[in-house]
Amino acid sequence: MTIEDVIKKSILPLAFMVFWFWMTKTIMKVSGQTDWFWWIFIAGLPFGIHKMRLILIPRGMDTTVTLGMAALSVIIGALIGSIMIPVYVIRAIYVFIRYIIER
Repeated sequence: MTIEDVIKKSILPLAFMVFWFWMTKTIMKVSGQTDWFWWIFIAGLPFGIHKMRLILIPRGMDTTVTLGMAALSVIIGALIGSIMIPVYVIRAIYVFIRYIIER
């Protein structure tokens, strides 16, 4: 394992997570308080939307059904992402520790 692998698999993902969490926490402030449910929901969006492998958009329906299914896909992706965040953190820490042990 090289330092490039550690940077790609550990440092950059963790840096992106910290930046994304900070940005969403700043956006989700309501009268000085952070709404934690919406923060976790929005924070999980980029980590889960690609894990769905399928976005449900029906063909041949009217606009309301199409928008509803697209919204449902985003909600499911955000929920999957909020569950996957600890997995990504654990994997990044594992790669970093493995690199230190191998040296």
